Parts: sequence; structure tokens; C-alpha cells
Amino acid sequence: MKNLFNKELVFLDIESSNENELFEVMADKLKNKGFVNEKYLDGLIKREKVFPTGLQLKNYGVSIPHTDPETVKKDFIAIVRPRSPIMFCLMEDNDKKIPVDLCFFIGLRDGKKSPVALMELISLIQNHKLILSILNENNREKIIEKIQEVRFT
Repeated sequence: MKNLFNKELVFLDIESSNENELFEVMADKLKNKGFVNEKYLDGLIKREKVFPTGLQLKNYGVSIPHTDPETVKKDFIAIVRPRSPIMFCLMEDNDKKIPVDLCFFIGLRDGKKSPVALMELISLIQNHKLILSILNENNREKIIEKIQEVRFT
């Protein structure tokens, strides 16, 4: 999974007032870089409504937006840190919203890889020291280096 991260896909201090606006910004950026097709945005919005991806952890909120493999041209994980927290529905409770400080947009062409990638990503997200360092780091290369140093059990 670590090979899906690269500094080209680290987006810091993204201006956005809500999740749909963030999805629009990111779909445009990912499409311009050749990672997704024109159906990606619609897929993200629809999937997030049915299967929300917000996770509340000890000192921060995280989301893992993703959609169908047909919208992905190249496998990726994009790290997105909004300038201000954005409200997302909780993964386990559609009716409850939490402020999200960091998003990991996942794109995989092979849907069979998704469960393993999600498990590894959730393991990474639960590494409080790592996530807090990403939230405070402004150097894209250092963020990727920190992720590369993590060992998955």
C-alpha cells in the first residue's frame, strides 16, 4: 500500500466549506493529474451519502472517501488536509457528523484490493503520533517519508 502514496498527491490547506465542495476540488485535481475519470466526482458524492467514511479518533477526525474502480485510471491514495475541519458523517452512524481534519482519498482499479488497503489505511490512521505529525507538517516530502517509515503488522 505504501507505494500508492507520493508527494504529488499530498494536498495541504485546501479551501473548502463542506464535503461536496472538497470532493469537487479533489476530483478536479485528480482528474487533471490523470488519476480519475469524469465519473469520479459523481461516484464519490453518491457513495459518501450511502456509506459515509468519517472516523472519530482520539484527537482528530479522518475520512476515507472512495468510489467504484471504474472511475479510477491509476491507483492512488491522496492525502488531503483541509485548511479548516470539514463535517463528515460518521462511518458507523449516518445521522452523526464529525469535524474531519485529514482525508485519505483512495482510488483502486481492482476492487478486490480495497479491503486490504482499507485495513492497512485504518491501521495507519490509528497511529496517533503519525497523524498528528501529518497535521502539523507543511513539507509534502516529509509527510511521505513519515508514512514510508510506518510498519504494518
